[in-house]
Amino acid sequence: MTIVVPGGASGAASSATLKSLTASVAKWLNRTDLDPVLADFVRLAEAEFARDTRLRSSFQVALVDGYAAAGEVALPSDLLELKELTMAGRVLRELPYDDWRNVRGGDFFARVGEVVHITGKPEGAYTITYLQKLPELAFATDSNWLLREHFDMYLWKCCEIGSVYLRDAEAAVGYGTKYEAAAQQLLQAVNQHAWGGAPLAVLAPGVV
Repeated sequence: MTIVVPGGASGAASSATLKSLTASVAKWLNRTDLDPVLADFVRLAEAEFARDTRLRSSFQVALVDGYAAAGEVALPSDLLELKELTMAGRVLRELPYDDWRNVRGGDFFARVGEVVHITGKPEGAYTITYLQKLPELAFATDSNWLLREHFDMYLWKCCEIGSVYLRDAEAAVGYGTKYEAAAQQLLQAVNQHAWGGAPLAVLAPGVV
């Protein structure tokens, strides 16, 4: 199947909202009867973005300060990955819950559901550094950083999912290939930004 580029797609990218995204998906799939399921395509795409480890290095890092009572800390609702937890200037180390139960002292914590439990049940100020989940697109005017900066990734993934829904295997493969290329380009750009100016050095085994 040949994928035809519909006119006006670049204009949709410039506005970058849920409304413009779903309109572009419908145009690319060349269908006018997908309104009831377009939101599902977006939800499914966002679920895949969260699992795609190549994208995690580009997700936004956030800091949250709070006060722990009795050594318990509620994790942020938009937490995708916990990077660091500090308390009283000390970095706490996470342990599996069964191991943590047998520890009587030290700077450790374990997670039970969405709550962190700190060894010794201390009280005090804490800071959480974490990777944020991608803000979901729920309303027509909603946008987020990935949609604004990488509109094509949303478009290709939604069209891939839409093609699966339409049982068009060839189109699904084509859009999937486009998404994979865009994801790889994003990863390369992030790596270039992070490491592009750093000189290469070869270290002997054991040298840190």
